[in-house]
Amino acid sequence: MSNLKQTNEQMTMFGTNDFPSYEEILEKYAKEFSNYVIPKGETIFGFWMQTLADLEFLDLELQGLTEYYKLDPINRIVDLEGDVNFIKNRVAHLEKVKGETTLYTDLVDKFGDTNAYAFHNLYPYKGKFYPRLVRTLINVFNLNNDSLIFDPFNGSGTTTHEASFMGIKSFGIDVTKMGIILSELKNELLFIQPEKLNYSIKDLQSILKDIEERKWKHPDPFIYKLMLTIYFDTIDAFVRTTRYNRKGKEGLFFEKFNYIKECLHKTCEIKEKYKLKFETSEIMEKDVLELPSVIKLKERFDACITSPPYYFSIDYVGKDKIAYDYLNVDMKKIESKYLGMKNNDLIKNQYNGLPPKVAQYYEDLKNSINNIFWALKPGGKLAIIIGDSTVNGKKIPTTISTKKFCEEVGFKFLKLIFNPLLGARNRAIRGESVIIFEKEV
Repeated sequence: MSNLKQTNEQMTMFGTNDFPSYEEILEKYAKEFSNYVIPKGETIFGFWMQTLADLEFLDLELQGLTEYYKLDPINRIVDLEGDVNFIKNRVAHLEKVKGETTLYTDLVDKFGDTNAYAFHNLYPYKGKFYPRLVRTLINVFNLNNDSLIFDPFNGSGTTTHEASFMGIKSFGIDVTKMGIILSELKNELLFIQPEKLNYSIKDLQSILKDIEERKWKHPDPFIYKLMLTIYFDTIDAFVRTTRYNRKGKEGLFFEKFNYIKECLHKTCEIKEKYKLKFETSEIMEKDVLELPSVIKLKERFDACITSPPYYFSIDYVGKDKIAYDYLNVDMKKIESKYLGMKNNDLIKNQYNGLPPKVAQYYEDLKNSINNIFWALKPGGKLAIIIGDSTVNGKKIPTTISTKKFCEEVGFKFLKLIFNPLLGARNRAIRGESVIIFEKEV
């Protein structure tokens, strides 16, 4: 008995002869672990800070938001001075400011994701860049509610949606029908009343049946587009994987509709808590190469935040085949409008023997940058998110070429930050660079 007692005493954790419960063990080690993990300070880094690029973005962000700041990257704390409420509501890389949780932290906690908040996750659009990066760049450029942001490759509307969420006006153009639909929906969802989405299961069953029989109509364009988008997403999910077979088409349609209702509820809560004022965005179906035909856009914008498509790495249009087939849209016509998809043999020898399509892409990209310069005000800022791709086993130096094109047009180069895409081992693009320029006065 004495030996057994001695063994028990040696195995206890808290100086008693009682074994700790599972919960006590977790609590003990959670507290110990937090001593090493959680920064000690009033203004601290967000847990999502993972790379050196994040540190560079925070540095730039604080230049645009504060009167004074000092970074301590080892201890993950910041000393800063400025309008605390303004910084707290805008910053994308800090978890707390002067002991108070930031708006961005609340978004991450409420939506459970660093980038899928508000309606950014409305539809799985290929080639999207991160809304946190858009928020960061808006802060870097110190934009406000008197500013106007431009994205000439707006895609599914990441730039315009984040700008609207931050209370800044924006203007986005794109050549794809689905891109326009999604951008418009994201804009409209910020302003609708929750009651507008009060549909019963019976209502949704009827809508799904009408869509499948191509009889779906609705007097409200917003509801018409929203239900179609949910349907396209539902069918695409079944095409890509069998994991939803148990739920069935109807069950998944209901689930995706309810997800949007939930996002609306959470967005309304955040809006009320922080007294946010959303702004509208203007969306136009237009080709950036034809931009000067819209005279009103000349020197109209304070900043441009954009990411040109990588046509030779990502099949943008193929992802939306279900939608385009349903809408009777000619996919070939859309593809022909992408950078590099025109046929012009005259330029194929101007880029050191690159494949003709890549050479055409470079020529179109160069012309696009010229049009962006035309659309920005003197003193306007440009951020291009771009990455190098591999075509036929050959690396295409798109990043450096883009920098060169911008400088040739007249932009002043300010900064280049390489942002690795974590988990991108098998991707054609392992990371992207954010290149920042200014149109000098």
